[in-house]
Amino acid sequence: MIQLSFHGAAGTVTGSKYLISVNKRKILIDCGMFQGGRELRLRNWQQLPFDPSEVENVILTHCHIDHIGYLPKLVKEGFRGTVYCTPPTAEIGHISLLDAAHLQMEDAEYRNKKRLTRHEKALPLFTTDDAEEAMRFFEDASYMEWMALGKEIRFRLHDAGHILGAAGVELELNDGSKKISIFFSGDVGRYGNPLTNNPAEPPATDYLVCESTYGGRIHAPEDPEFEFEKMINEIIERKSILLIPAFAVGRTQQIVYLVNHLIRHKRIPTIDIHIDSPMAISTTDIYRKYISYHSIDPEELHSDESLLNSRNIYFHKEKKDSQQLNRLKGPAIIISASGMLSGGRILHHMLNRLHDPNVIVALVGFMAEGTPGRRLMDGEKEIYIHKTLARVNAKIISLHGLSGHADFFELLHWLEPLKTKPKKVFVTHGELTQSTAMAAHLKDERGWDCLIPSLDQTVEL
Repeated sequence: MIQLSFHGAAGTVTGSKYLISVNKRKILIDCGMFQGGRELRLRNWQQLPFDPSEVENVILTHCHIDHIGYLPKLVKEGFRGTVYCTPPTAEIGHISLLDAAHLQMEDAEYRNKKRLTRHEKALPLFTTDDAEEAMRFFEDASYMEWMALGKEIRFRLHDAGHILGAAGVELELNDGSKKISIFFSGDVGRYGNPLTNNPAEPPATDYLVCESTYGGRIHAPEDPEFEFEKMINEIIERKSILLIPAFAVGRTQQIVYLVNHLIRHKRIPTIDIHIDSPMAISTTDIYRKYISYHSIDPEELHSDESLLNSRNIYFHKEKKDSQQLNRLKGPAIIISASGMLSGGRILHHMLNRLHDPNVIVALVGFMAEGTPGRRLMDGEKEIYIHKTLARVNAKIISLHGLSGHADFFELLHWLEPLKTKPKKVFVTHGELTQSTAMAAHLKDERGWDCLIPSLDQTVEL
């Protein structure tokens, strides 16, 4: 018997966990943390509906925390198998997990110090020691190379083009009476992004698990360079701060690359960029190391004045360095995580600067429901941060041209090579409105049979 269970990213964008059972064998595709509203975040603390010690392997699509952030907890609860992913995902994943643990520990310390917790003591979901322990189980897997997990399961990875090293996962499953194939899209990227390769064509498959982050939307035809040129010139004129919440991996490098490209072509004056994330230097080194995983000219990465590591970039690793930015006068850019304002150092910058009408806050990525970032994007004038009411006087600008996710039109284009329709398409990794829209597009455009699974639903394949 072959079963697929959806223990995350069903009716929501985060917490990606897909459990495959072939007879008595169990593997996970992704092992992500839930982010967003309190109800979702609390699921990170609930007992899993399966026994982690029975999971033999985890295959990761990429290194974002909503896809890998539960791994340390899985290990704490008994997982002792192998975690497979591309080499960049492993290296950045190590940094991401340590950073996530560090931010959680900082946040717990802050909540305890300010007595902002409902519990006797605020605790992190996992610590840096837990993250290091989880990394012992990682093993590299390359694009387009089949790997066997016994006679019942084999898999290979396809370039998903979302961030460095991101992958879709193709599985062939055999329960002794039947053989089936299933393809997990992972997060599908966009075309023409120099920091990634274009998404590879999906393979023919019996079953498809397709993301739908932007399943009901088409990205606005905005030119990110023009928008950033306009914002930065406004900040220079105001002598103020451009504050950008951004994922520390992928989006931060994309923004730095774009801004320094504008400087190099004399479209804006040189401006200081402050990256308030312990991950940035190491991540840039990983881009230098894995040049086949993106399309940046290697010379642009290895020169002393590279577009990702020039003299106008300042890295703030330590907590005290981050606190010093509270006194920073403009013009300058501060980039900090988390990208959806669901935690981390960016919240302190927001508390410090949201009241200032001269500040510009640029929202440059997807904001999940229930996050402060989504409330800012929706135009709320007051938001709570660490239980403190913050008045929103800063100028809020939402940009979608930098999104790392394909919109529904790009997803349909990506799926065009599939001439034989799958037996079933499971539409996941999207808020319900977006998954519903994506399922309708696939039905109307391709005639495909779609199911939008609910959390913890199990289907037999």
